Amino acid sequence: MHDNQIIYPALVEQSYAFLLSKGIKVSKDMVYRQMIKANMIDQNGQPTQKAIETGLVSTTNDPHSLAVFKAQNPLFLPYDDHHFKWLPDIRAWAADEEVTRDVAKRIVDGRAIGNQQQARALLKRLNSQGNDRYE
Repeated sequence: MHDNQIIYPALVEQSYAFLLSKGIKVSKDMVYRQMIKANMIDQNGQPTQKAIETGLVSTTNDPHSLAVFKAQNPLFLPYDDHHFKWLPDIRAWAADEEVTRDVAKRIVDGRAIGNQQQARALLKRLNSQGNDRYE
């Protein structure tokens, strides 16, 4: 780590990634300051009681919770819960094809952060199963 590199709290990182996934260009510092101003986090990056009570932040870390999964994977926050399914065999959440395709397109287009090569390969595989062409 470089001496001048700032490490932001996890909630700031998650909010920052969510905003980027929506195409909103902001700095992490701005996100941090706005979250404090909105009384979502304290100066140490911990959620405030107000944020917990209003459901903006979850204090549970239950892997079966879709809210926790989405908080840990902000790329999926914009999608409705009905697109996700808990797979008990592998103890993980899975997104349906609509979300998978959309996320891959957003990564390829540069609207979301991710591995563009893997996203292109995923789209190619999905396209070989259907008629939608996107490359």
